[in-house]
Amino acid sequence: MTDNDWVAEMANSTVHAVMHLAWVPDGSQYRGQLAVLVKPNGRLGRAYMAAIGPFRHLLVYPPLLRGIAAEWIKR
Repeated sequence: MTDNDWVAEMANSTVHAVMHLAWVPDGSQYRGQLAVLVKPNGRLGRAYMAAIGPFRHLLVYPPLLRGIAAEWIKR
């Protein structure tokens, strides 16, 4: 962790994941940036990631991003 960014790592039998949050210079301001990197572990990890892919993209990410945007606009 630094003044402008934060990283978390998680590993188990199915995946190894890293999440990075940062404030990135954007002209005279800063903007938030999020990156999540996931590497499946073995056949079980690949099958798991393939199975949850549609669920994440259709049911998890859209409302999550809408909620973050709404909170951001309120502030």
